[in-house]
Amino acid sequence: MLFRRLLCAGGLLAVLSTPAAFATNGYFAHGYSNTQRAMAGAATAMAEDAMVVSVNPANGVWVGNAIDGGLSLFAPIRDYTATARGEGAGAGILTIAPIDGKRSQRQRFYIPGIGYNALIDERSAWGIAMYGNGGLNTVYAGNSARFGDQLPGFQTECDGTFGGGNPLDGASDFAGFCGGGDPNASVDLIQLFIVPHYSRKFGERFSIGIAPIFAAQQFESKGLKAFAQFSNAPDRVSDNGQDFSFGGGGRVGVFGLPFDWLAVGASYQSRIYMQRFEKYEGLFAERGDFDIPSNWNVGLAFQLPGKQRLAIDYQRMNFSEIASVGRPLDPNRFVNECALPRLLAAQTGGLLGDGGARPACLGSGQGPGFGWRDVEVVKFGYQAVLGSFVFRAGYSRGRQPIPSSEVLFNILAPAVPEEHYTAGLSFRVSPRLSLDLAVMHARHNPVSGKNPLSNVDANLLTLLGSGVLPGAVDTSESFGSDAQDQDLILDMRQYELTVGFSYRF
Repeated sequence: MLFRRLLCAGGLLAVLSTPAAFATNGYFAHGYSNTQRAMAGAATAMAEDAMVVSVNPANGVWVGNAIDGGLSLFAPIRDYTATARGEGAGAGILTIAPIDGKRSQRQRFYIPGIGYNALIDERSAWGIAMYGNGGLNTVYAGNSARFGDQLPGFQTECDGTFGGGNPLDGASDFAGFCGGGDPNASVDLIQLFIVPHYSRKFGERFSIGIAPIFAAQQFESKGLKAFAQFSNAPDRVSDNGQDFSFGGGGRVGVFGLPFDWLAVGASYQSRIYMQRFEKYEGLFAERGDFDIPSNWNVGLAFQLPGKQRLAIDYQRMNFSEIASVGRPLDPNRFVNECALPRLLAAQTGGLLGDGGARPACLGSGQGPGFGWRDVEVVKFGYQAVLGSFVFRAGYSRGRQPIPSSEVLFNILAPAVPEEHYTAGLSFRVSPRLSLDLAVMHARHNPVSGKNPLSNVDANLLTLLGSGVLPGAVDTSESFGSDAQDQDLILDMRQYELTVGFSYRF
């Protein structure tokens, strides 16, 4: 009965949250509760609200009986810039049409969150919280992509950032590059968590906590059908509607008060194993696998004179352990071992090239992902109580996950902010009820790199004969980045306003 209620509650949150995006460190939220959002997420050693399980389940026994809820208006501004290829560029596989500041549509999202915490006795507590991750949400309408630059008979231009639509202006598409589907390139990922938790004190200054995690994901991609012929499941790459997956993991935490003026906390969340996205098993590595990476955090909270507190957190998110997220694009391997054999097989009826499943293609166990690296974030939060008011502020800084070598696919997921500035205010309406307000700004941090598929050091004969014809030129290292490739620039800035309440009972 409890599990059914959890699923029903999660379904309600999913309805309220769809579609959504989140203020992000990678695609993890910078904070989940009203107070966390106001303090840049520095909460591992704090016990301020009933959603503390999102950072440390050991803290629940210190919170008491509480219900906290909030609703955020999140506004991410995402865009990419694509330059022309260099003057000496030769043949190209994929070139995005030059454009300056192509902006993603849909810039307002509403994000709910709620938590419940209750004391069982003087030494233990339980609770449940619902919250989410996101950030992989973009919709690029218009623009176009060119395939086969300077390859006579193969060159074409297709509608859409990644050529997901039809050939432009009646152009021929001899090689079948164009996707022939939705031209608007977009992805939408939502992750929702339902987290019951239990915490217990040992002595007067130490506690531990455990929290099983029930997770649900929703994903959809559009405008990527041009990549179908480079996938091991070509009908499961794009334009297949929403897909869902479910799974679970867990979080453990510890909390201690070594001194009256110092609190310490630490927490670890396991990898959350999810069902595959079957509708998109031709897009993500390992046949649509998209587990949620492990992460851990430690924190200190200092009690200062005059009811002031200073919190410092460190968080690490292990994106690289998930192949779909962390595996980089190796352009030489992708072209030599997937793209060229597939194109040759398609154009020669299998006489040249192999049209079967290949390990370098999209969707395979060794296929390319977004190439994200692990993210480390340091967070600082400040809180001061003045009568019925609580003032909060915060700052966080971390390395964004996208290296310059991975900008091509990450047009779809430009999670590049590195700094978050936050502030907030709570007003105690009564001894039980408080109203909360928080604001956040993540300033822009452009990341630029080369499109390694836009220029290759090879002519048509070399490309067609590579690895197939007797005496063919070895092109195994011909398709990496070079000075003649087009430049791609990714950018994102974020704004967020959160309103909420805190009720003690």
